[in-house]
Amino acid sequence: MIKVFYSIFMLMLLSSCATMVRGTTQEVSVNTTPAGAHVQFSNGKSCISPCHTIAERKQNLNITVTKEGYHAHTGTMIPTLAGAGIIFGGLVDYGTGAVYDLQPNPYHIQLMPIKSS
Repeated sequence: MIKVFYSIFMLMLLSSCATMVRGTTQEVSVNTTPAGAHVQFSNGKSCISPCHTIAERKQNLNITVTKEGYHAHTGTMIPTLAGAGIIFGGLVDYGTGAVYDLQPNPYHIQLMPIKSS
């Protein structure tokens, strides 16, 4: 009987391993060519490229990049199941998002110049 309780206890401890090890947020980076573009994230944060920010692993992260003289660019980083999440992830980890990684990361953008007439 003690072995059963011990086994259940160990499963409960391991059920949120990725949440404890990886966390529910991650650092994401944006690089642009040319550098110096304004980067606006859907989580309300912004920066000047090349730059990085912290984002929730479980939510899409929309990115809008603007620079004078160049066409605006929009893109999305999408949560994808991480390799470690498959092995260590428990039900809690799927709820917190710890089993995911936002991809692509880093996000590379080649800005296109606006042609002068």
